[in-house]
Amino acid sequence: MENPSFEDKIKSESRIKFIEERLARLEKALGLAKPEPAPAPAPAVVQPQPSAAPATVPASFAAAPRPVSASTSRIGGNLLAKVGVICFVLAAGFIIKLSLDSGWLTPPRQIGLALMFGLGLIVAGFSFMDVDREYASYLPATGIIVMYAAVFAAHKFHNLLPFESAIALSGMVTGLCVWIYTRIREDIYPVTAAVGSYFAPAIMGLGAGSVFALYYYLLCSIGFAVISIWVKSRTLTVISAYLAILMTALAGMTLKDDRLAATMLGLNVIILSAGVYFYTVQNRTPLTERESASMLPALLLFYAMEYYFIDRLMPGLAPWLSLGFAGLLLGLYLAAKARFPEGKMGSEGMILSFITVVCFHSFYLELLPTGARPWMFVAITVFFCLPAVKLRGGASGAWRIPALGLMAVLAIEFFSMVSHLLAGTEGSWLAVSLFSVASMWILICFRGDELAGTDGYGPLLGAAHLLAVLGLYRLTKDAGSLEVTVSWLVYAVAVIAYAFSRKDETLARSAVFVLAFAAGKALLYDAAAAPTVVRIVCLLLTGAALYGSGFFLRKIAGWKTEKQA
Repeated sequence: MENPSFEDKIKSESRIKFIEERLARLEKALGLAKPEPAPAPAPAVVQPQPSAAPATVPASFAAAPRPVSASTSRIGGNLLAKVGVICFVLAAGFIIKLSLDSGWLTPPRQIGLALMFGLGLIVAGFSFMDVDREYASYLPATGIIVMYAAVFAAHKFHNLLPFESAIALSGMVTGLCVWIYTRIREDIYPVTAAVGSYFAPAIMGLGAGSVFALYYYLLCSIGFAVISIWVKSRTLTVISAYLAILMTALAGMTLKDDRLAATMLGLNVIILSAGVYFYTVQNRTPLTERESASMLPALLLFYAMEYYFIDRLMPGLAPWLSLGFAGLLLGLYLAAKARFPEGKMGSEGMILSFITVVCFHSFYLELLPTGARPWMFVAITVFFCLPAVKLRGGASGAWRIPALGLMAVLAIEFFSMVSHLLAGTEGSWLAVSLFSVASMWILICFRGDELAGTDGYGPLLGAAHLLAVLGLYRLTKDAGSLEVTVSWLVYAVAVIAYAFSRKDETLARSAVFVLAFAAGKALLYDAAAAPTVVRIVCLLLTGAALYGSGFFLRKIAGWKTEKQA
């Protein structure tokens, strides 16, 4: 069968179009509605088939609004619980301090009512444990705060209990606090109880600055140190440490009994330190760096207040006791480190920082005689000469604070030597300055290759040259001005010779400054004020020094190329 030609196809299409147009005119004449054409189906998209078909979500659930997050509701609930705790504690405070004209609500009844209120809060908290354990733990914590405050008020405010009985009852409340935690096991309970127990006497005006308050805070520290081991969270340890130190120090300053305040501060910190140590041993969890950093300000606060109280009692003993306590902390750290030889202790930075502060204040500023302090510059510089001391890259991590402490001592003593040399006071400063110059050059000779790669090499050379110039000036000043210039030139030439032996460009350029300074003095001062013969000698020395400096600078330029080759 033959295929139709192109002309036949055009004729067929024309006939079909003509027929469609006639049908359209007929439909319009008869009033018939033309049906809407069906929409073209969307092209099918081929998607990969999953291994398991996902569950179909009903349309009603897809349109539902997003519910409020559980964390937001929890935060709001905890905030309301904290406000409720404050209201309960204030209510207990008004009960304790209430006084009616009728005489029926006597002080013993007020204290009894407050104790019953505290016990009621504890019982109510236990009754809600099955519903929401964390939220319900706020009530027993509030009950402990109220019971502490009631015992405190019974002794201090109403004089109902003697000192010994009040201490015994406070110890019983502490034991009850520990027992409650063994049943609750929620971290929010001891934190709330600790904050309220330390602050409640001061907020209620129950005599926070009294002898009983100092013993009361000590019992609180014992209780919360024990609980912190079970809580397995350092938060309670940090909070109780800050509160115990702060409230004990404030009570001691109000009481003005320095001996008792210093003793109680020391016992509080020993208890808290022992709690940290036994926590580490019991839970096999060393302090992290962040936890240690959060405890360092508390230790510094303790050091400042303890030193204040002891210094008022026995000024000569305070520095030694401070160093002894630093040694105790170091011993606890080493004992804990011995149990974890495989891991890094996060408390290393905190211990070293505290020891640095104590040594700087107690040893360097207090114990070390004023005449011996400048020799610390020589001792520290020689210490840096030891091969075990890291110089390249500087100190990092836990050793950064000790390194800064040593640099602070060096800076203080260096500027002291410079100021005394300029003022020309005391011959002992000349001796220590010359020994300091010698110690710096020993450091450059033995550790020069390492120092050349650090940022501190240039400042070290500058300090050595400045101290040497001032020391030589004081040493040769009485002999005459020309002798001073000659001593500087000899020093500069010696440095240049040493730089040539090591091919050290930095060392060589630093010596040029000394040489130029000496030549300038010879030209501008010595030559102008000297007789003719001496003037000629000065000019010859100056010319030789300047010409030699130019030649020397030309030779330096090739050292770097020689080393690279």
